Parts: sequence; C-alpha cells; structure tokens
Amino acid sequence: MAINTLNSERFCPVCDNQSQIHFADERIDSAKINNFTYASRKQPEFMCLRLVRCTDCDLVYAPTPPTHDFLLNAYSEAAYDSAPEAQAAADSYAKVLKPYVNRLKGRNAAVDVGAGSGPLLPWLCECGFNPVVGIEPSREAIQTAPEAIQAMLREGLFSEKLLADLNPSLICSFMTLEHVANPSEFVQQAYRLLEPGGMLAVVVHNWQAPLNRILGLRSPIIDVEHLQLFNPLSMSTLLKKVGFESIEIRPIANRYPLRYWLRLMPLPTGLKARLSSILEFLHLSNKQISLRVGNLLAIAIKPLEKPQ
Repeated sequence: MAINTLNSERFCPVCDNQSQIHFADERIDSAKINNFTYASRKQPEFMCLRLVRCTDCDLVYAPTPPTHDFLLNAYSEAAYDSAPEAQAAADSYAKVLKPYVNRLKGRNAAVDVGAGSGPLLPWLCECGFNPVVGIEPSREAIQTAPEAIQAMLREGLFSEKLLADLNPSLICSFMTLEHVANPSEFVQQAYRLLEPGGMLAVVVHNWQAPLNRILGLRSPIIDVEHLQLFNPLSMSTLLKKVGFESIEIRPIANRYPLRYWLRLMPLPTGLKARLSSILEFLHLSNKQISLRVGNLLAIAIKPLEKPQ
C-alpha cells in the first residue's frame, strides 16, 4: 500500500513560516502498511514521513503530508481493537479535565473529536452537557461501540458542516491534532463553532519532553500517522493565533495497563513476547500504572466578546 502525498511542500501549518531545519528522514516500508497503520493505540512501527522543524514556532511537521482523500479513506477503513486501552485513556482525560469543566458555565453541546468507540461520552453526559456528540472516522470503531453510544457518534473527519446543528460549550481533541492535515484550520473551525465563553481542550504529544528526546527516533510518537508534533511553544502559538484566551498548557500523566506500556517500549519483538508472558504469569498485565510520558494538555477559552 503506497501513501499518496501532496505534490508540493507546505509551509509550517501553525505559523506559516517558510524557514525549516531537518528533523527526520522518511522511513516507510510499504509492505508494513495495513489496516492497523492508521489505527489508534497500535504496536509502534517507528515509520515516519520526512519531518522538518519550524525555526519560528518549533513545530515538527511533514512538509509533504498525505492527500485529504488518502487520509479520509485510511482512517475510515482503519481497524480497531483497543477498547480497554481507549477506556483507560478516557478515564485519564476525564480526571485531568474535570477541574476545568467545573469552571465552565455553559452546558450546551460537548463534542469529542476522534472519539473512537466513545468511552469519554458517558462522562460528558454525567457532566451535564446536552447533547453529547463524538466524531470518529473509523467505521469499525463506531460499530464496536455499545448501541446507546453509537447513537451519539457521527462518522467522518471533524468539520463545521458535520456539526452545523450545534453550538458547543466544549470541544475535546485528544491525540487527534497530530493526525490532521491542517491544524490551523481545525482550531479555527473549533473557535467558530464554540459558543462565547466555550472551551477547547486538546491533548497532544510533546516532542520536546525528556523521554521523547532520549528515545529520539525510537519514540512511539515517531509514527507515519503523525503529520505534526507539538511542544508548548507551537501549541500556544496555534491557539493565540486563532483568538483563544486564558490558555493553560501543562504536562499530564496517562494511566494504562502494564501490557500496553510494554507494547510501546522500543524493544525487540521476542523480548517483548517474553516479558508479556512474565506479566501474564504474575497476573500483572492488567495492573494500571500512571506515567508521565510526554503528553500535554492545552485548555483555551473563546472570549465572551471577540476583540476588535
């Protein structure tokens, strides 16, 4: 399977700066690309598009990303087998998001972009948002969801058209912004959709986090799916550029079963299999462990009145 990329290079998709420096050469093995390549929480493949770093905002990005049609088809047909890990991720996000949601006055619609099988949606309902909607391009992920949650899921990529009937108080985008071809357009659309005083909550990988810097190109964030990688500066630049205020950016911990943390480690396959067997024997595979592995939470508020 070949990846169809743009014929011309893009400038920095956050600040439009044309100046860039090398970050990583392209590493793609077409024989390894399958329906799990664009699936969530998969075994790391350590493949990537050619990556450069913006000299202005520090964003790492692919100057020639895949075409829109390729991405739409790849995510639509992506396999899904990560329900337990997805629930663990949703629980982590709910815990870190709760104090910010408690400050939020509006309880109109809440939207979760890249919702998977919708594990976060029941918590958003409990918070009092109405309606609650999940956006998910993977057909298989939607079909995996319980029937009651399926009714809250809309198939497709995030767009104003898909949410034209809503005026959300909250839009969440967890581990999604790395995957979209135009993050500036994504954030601009979120800004326009939100009601005044509404909140955008984003979680992304931080390429400058110590663990990711140590692992380098063996970090799980080096992935052919990732069209850009953020750090605090590039994320702040993106949100301020659109007009968001009261921006808060902070590192967060993720809580997953030990078996999942093992899957992410850059170890030989045989060694992983042996360690996995040991965890199973010791009944530790499902033990939940919280770790800070270099992820950022960004909270941003749409002003009550747009500045003149």
